[in-house]
Amino acid sequence: MDLQHGGWARETDAELRPSQGSVPEGLAGTLYRNGAGNHLSDYLIDGDGLVSSVTFAPGSPVRVRSRYVRTPSYRASLNATSSDAPPLRLPGANAAGGRLRNLLLRPAASQANTSVALIDGRLLALWEGDRPWELEPGTLRTIGPCDLDGATAPSGPLARRLGSPYSAHPCWDPATGEVWNFGCTYGPRPRLDIYRTQRGGPTGRLRSIRLPRRFMVHDFAMTATHLVFCLGPVVLDLPAVATGRLPAFQAMRWHGDDPTRILLVPRAGGPFRVVEADPWFQWHFAGAYDDGDDIVFDLVRFRSWTVMHEAISSMSHLTDPSCLPVGRLWRYRVGPSGTVEDHQLHGLPTEWPTIDPRRATTAHRNVYGATIGTPASGVAFTAVARYDTERGEADVYDYGPGHLVSEPLFVPRDPGRLDEQGWLIAYEARLDAGTTDIVVFDAQSVAAGPVCTLPVPESLGYTFHGQWAQS
Repeated sequence: MDLQHGGWARETDAELRPSQGSVPEGLAGTLYRNGAGNHLSDYLIDGDGLVSSVTFAPGSPVRVRSRYVRTPSYRASLNATSSDAPPLRLPGANAAGGRLRNLLLRPAASQANTSVALIDGRLLALWEGDRPWELEPGTLRTIGPCDLDGATAPSGPLARRLGSPYSAHPCWDPATGEVWNFGCTYGPRPRLDIYRTQRGGPTGRLRSIRLPRRFMVHDFAMTATHLVFCLGPVVLDLPAVATGRLPAFQAMRWHGDDPTRILLVPRAGGPFRVVEADPWFQWHFAGAYDDGDDIVFDLVRFRSWTVMHEAISSMSHLTDPSCLPVGRLWRYRVGPSGTVEDHQLHGLPTEWPTIDPRRATTAHRNVYGATIGTPASGVAFTAVARYDTERGEADVYDYGPGHLVSEPLFVPRDPGRLDEQGWLIAYEARLDAGTTDIVVFDAQSVAAGPVCTLPVPESLGYTFHGQWAQS
C-alpha cells in the first residue's frame, strides 16, 4: 500500500510473531493508534481514520486489528469515481465540482483520523473539527458519533448542524482521574470551549472563552492548577473558506508581526490570564507542571506556520529534504507577574513529543519523540529518541532512509512504581514497501535498538496519535 500515491491500507486482524527479539515479559495491555489509512488529497492530513489496536497478553500471541471509522468521508471515498479531487470538502483540499459546490458544502467532512482515546470506558476516534466517533473497544466496530453526555451537543445556529468540536488532544490528570479537553469554534463569534470528564462521571462543558481572532489551536497542556494554551498568530481566513474559495488549511494565515498569546485558564475557575511572547508555531506539547507560582511547559516549536504548512502540503515532502519541517524541543516558564523565560532543550529536529503519562501535570525529566536521525536521508522522522531535559542529551536509534517512525508511547515496566524504567512502543513504516512493524524499545537504552520487532501483514497507514491502555 503506497500512501504517497493515494493507496488504501486494508483492514487486518492477525496474530503477530517477532522477527527480531522477543516481547518483554510482563508487557500487558493494548496500544490504540489512529491515522490516515488512505489519502484523498496530497495533504498529509487528508485521509480517512484507520484505528488499530495491538494487544499484548502474557502467554498469548500479540494480536493486531485495524478498522476504518465509518464516517461520511469514508463512505463517500468508497463510492468515489475519480481520484482527481476528493468527493467531499476536506481540511487540505476542496471537493470536486468547483467553487460553487464547495460554497454549498460544510467546511470540512469529519475524517476521525487524528487520535484515539479511552474516556470513561468509551473508545473514541478524535478529530479536532468535529465531535468524537465512538468505537467498540474489542472489535473496533464504529458505533457512531458521540456527544459525550450532551457536552458537545449542538448549540447556536452554526452548531445546529455541526455540534461543538472536541479536540484530538485530551489531557489526563493521574491524581484526580479527570480528563480535560477543549474545542474551537471558528464561526462569526470564535470561541474556545473547555470540557471536563470526572472519574466515573459525565462529561461537562465547563466554560467558553471568546477568542479575539480565529486562532488555530491544535493542542494544550495541563498542570495541577492550570490549562495552558498557546495561541500562535495563525488565523483562519473565514471568508475564503465560507465562499468556497479555499479549504481550511490553505486559508490559515501567518501574522508574524503579532505575538503568540499564552492563555492560562485556572482549573478551579475564575479569571484567565493572557501573556504575550515572541511569535512561534507549534502543533504539540510534551507536558507541563507547576513550579511554585511559575508554570512550566515543554513543546516542539517551529519558526512559523509557513514553514510547517509547506511541509504538510504534499505527501512527496516526506522524502524531500528541502521541505522537512524543523521543529525543536523548547521549554517555557511563565511567572506570576507575566514574565516569560524560554530556552531550547535540544537541537535535534523533533515531533510527536510524549512523556510518561503518570507524570502528566507534574515535573518530568524525559521527553520521547520522533526525530530526523540522518538529515541527509531526506525522509522525515526516521528515528526514535529520548531527550534528557536535565542533561540536554539525546538517546537515538535511527532506522535510516526509507523508514518512518510514529509517535513513541511510554509504557512503565512496573505501573505501580514511578521511575524511568519502561518501554517505548511505536510503529515503524517502510515507505517504499508499504509495510508496518510494531517496535518495542527499552526506554532507557533507545540507541541499543528495538528489543522486539513485530511485522504486521498489512500496512497500518500513516498514524498520528494513540494511547496505551494497561491491562
